[in-house]
Amino acid sequence: MAEAVGLQEIASLSEGTGRVRTTDLVAVADDPGVSSRTLEFWRNQDLLPKAQRTGQHGKRPEWTYPAEAVDQLVALLRLREKTKDPDLLRVGLWFDGFPIEIGRVRDSIVAVLRDSLDTLTKEVEKRRDAEVVGQDGTWPALEEIGRALARRRGAKALPRYGRQRSEERERAMTLALGLVLGDEGAMARLEQDAHRLERMIGVDRGRRPRGGIPAWLDGPPSEGLEAFAQFGSLPALIDTIASSSDDELAASRTLARTMLDGMTAFTRIADSFTGTESAAGFGAITVFRDQPMATTWMVSFVIAAGRSSMLSEGLRSVVDSLSKNVLPVDARARELAALGESELRDRLPELERLPFVEQVRLKRLIAEYRKEQFGGCSLPSADTCGQPAGVVAPT
Repeated sequence: MAEAVGLQEIASLSEGTGRVRTTDLVAVADDPGVSSRTLEFWRNQDLLPKAQRTGQHGKRPEWTYPAEAVDQLVALLRLREKTKDPDLLRVGLWFDGFPIEIGRVRDSIVAVLRDSLDTLTKEVEKRRDAEVVGQDGTWPALEEIGRALARRRGAKALPRYGRQRSEERERAMTLALGLVLGDEGAMARLEQDAHRLERMIGVDRGRRPRGGIPAWLDGPPSEGLEAFAQFGSLPALIDTIASSSDDELAASRTLARTMLDGMTAFTRIADSFTGTESAAGFGAITVFRDQPMATTWMVSFVIAAGRSSMLSEGLRSVVDSLSKNVLPVDARARELAALGESELRDRLPELERLPFVEQVRLKRLIAEYRKEQFGGCSLPSADTCGQPAGVVAPT
């Protein structure tokens, strides 16, 4: 596969020039559907670096890529497993740190957000009562869409983070759609339905301590959602990105990556430490993180929050805390989880110098990461995945 082809091997194929040929990239892809013509198409879409003429092969000129094109192609192929949308692919590559022209990134983000807004608006118009004029006709259409989404089952259903009656979930889904659309009717229903939306996405768990994690959410449910409605609706985000500067976009990428990676790591750590699912109420972030749209929304929201005197200080505080307290633990656990059996066994004495409860928590976290990386648990002292032998999970 693509990951198995080393950059050093490709460089040697290119006769030590530090650049790679089209044939080398086709070999990296290891896919019958990827040809030199495919690479040319991706270059024109700004999904791969531009090739340069660096030599002659008989009567034909030879075009080569910078060595970094290998990593970018591998990342592109990985992203294409989730979406073929060139705008989403372009933003995803830029979000991962590859050199995509910033103006084209801005255009792509706006295009993705507008497409989402147009899609939702069309769904509403299909269901709008032709005899009802104006705003009053929007909410019944949103209720119909919300009802259908809330009742979905199977692979296309949204995750459930707790028990909730069907009627409650339908109202929560409708409110969420209204807030995303920037609908006035949603604002009028915040007081009565905000707690239902909190319940649907699992954030309500943050209102009570759980497994040693203190409550972090207070204030009325409508308060946070009102702030989201102001800055996070699709129309607001489109305006934000369309007016963003190059510096704002560049800074937002760093902050958004820290937010997404940090909150995902915090959720994994909290769940492993407590032995419960979505212990801190952020279970939805792990699902959101894997969606192609995640980077687009997060970058847009970070810029909007950074412009707000009400939200900018809180944003910086969260990013700072994630950077200092969460991501180092995540990196350390992943490092240990990646070790072979003998290496990990040699490092376990380091863990045994920690307090007993901390040993349990960190071993459980390592087991989770090993399960993710290797498809199994296999801690040297583990009897079952996620639970080291002889250890009783703390209550």
